Amino acid sequence: MSSLEIELGTFREVAGFDNFELSQKLLTMGILPGTRMSMVRKSPFGGTYYFKVDDNIIALRKSEAKAIIII
Repeated sequence: MSSLEIELGTFREVAGFDNFELSQKLLTMGILPGTRMSMVRKSPFGGTYYFKVDDNIIALRKSEAKAIIII
């Protein structure tokens, strides 16, 4: 399941990534396997998604968010 499928306010655990190039960027941003994340909001036109990861709010492009596999 992709992180784009998280319902607003629901926490899910990161299982891994399906894109190696983006995984390096996401790891440096603090999105690690085993981390719990929640979708905070979506931008009006769907280009940007905002996630709560630990105590941080992180904005991701749709392509970046789609690369995150959650369980």
